[in-house]
Amino acid sequence: MKIFRMLSLLFIITAIFSGCSNDDSKPGCFQEDNRKILATINNIEGTISQQCSENFIIIPNEKVSNNPVGSFFPCNLNDDFKVEGIQVVFSGYIYESFDTEDICADFFEIIEIRLTE
Repeated sequence: MKIFRMLSLLFIITAIFSGCSNDDSKPGCFQEDNRKILATINNIEGTISQQCSENFIIIPNEKVSNNPVGSFFPCNLNDDFKVEGIQVVFSGYIYESFDTEDICADFFEIIEIRLTE
């Protein structure tokens, strides 16, 4: 009877832990360019702006370390957020740029974005 209880307990514990998921996002942008991720940022407030040859960028409200240019060029900005001047809270990956590139914003991949409250 003890073996049955032990097996039942082992089964329940296994079921609980196998049900847990890893919701960490995986990098998806700029992989074909072999760019390295310089930093991950979380819950930064900023403003959407249409600059850089009519591309939308995110200008953070405060200086972010590992953000040499000062603004972000997101590879995966949803059309719902392509509105000049809206305020957002965002998280994501800052990617490296190469010395041969003339860029107006740092390469960026959004993990999460929402309107400010």
